[in-house]
Amino acid sequence: MIPPQYYYNLIQSIAYFIAAIVPVYFIVKSRKTKDNRKSFENISILLIGFILIQGVYHILGMFGLKLLSKGFLEPLSIIILLLFGLTYFLYTKKERKSYNFN
Repeated sequence: MIPPQYYYNLIQSIAYFIAAIVPVYFIVKSRKTKDNRKSFENISILLIGFILIQGVYHILGMFGLKLLSKGFLEPLSIIILLLFGLTYFLYTKKERKSYNFN
């Protein structure tokens, strides 16, 4: 009998991989326009990295590789999420300064 955590991790990993489709779609659509959106792409790439690492984390948890999933991928995903938040904060701070509120 397969434990219920196996199915939980399987469903979680599938959900994360499906969720990664949305930012990938936005990057593909933004590259077709001629706007200079390099910062948007960088933020989206960090978000995609976080989402994919979470998906791999659940796959490795499904197979019982706790040391690799909890010991390596969990801290890595936290670092990437913090980088995403910092990059987003710096980007929005720079954008707010460029507006002229008169």
